[in-house]
Amino acid sequence: MNTEFFYIIVATVLALVLLMVWVLVALPQKRARSTQQEVLGQLKVGDEVVTVGGMIGRLTYLNRDEDIARLEIAKGTEIRIIPSAISHPLDIMNRIKQAERQGGSRPAKANKA
Repeated sequence: MNTEFFYIIVATVLALVLLMVWVLVALPQKRARSTQQEVLGQLKVGDEVVTVGGMIGRLTYLNRDEDIARLEIAKGTEIRIIPSAISHPLDIMNRIKQAERQGGSRPAKANKA
């Protein structure tokens, strides 16, 4: 077998593998990251949210500049978290259905890690 031909085949296969890794890993991660930012951008005080750790609470304070939020997890009990620890609003499915009824583009769902 000609060595130049062998190197061309190996380079082609390597390029295809790298392309598949990019399509199967990098693109979904990028999409999930942008979706998470979109979800966080829509949050407001009073929304019920779910954290990445699975805690459910009502957002009582949100300061994006200081990168801090507070959740009321029980009456009179608040915890401080960073906003990126918020996975999604508790009513995300209702928000998606409402957006579909309005005919707008379907909002992306948050990646639940």
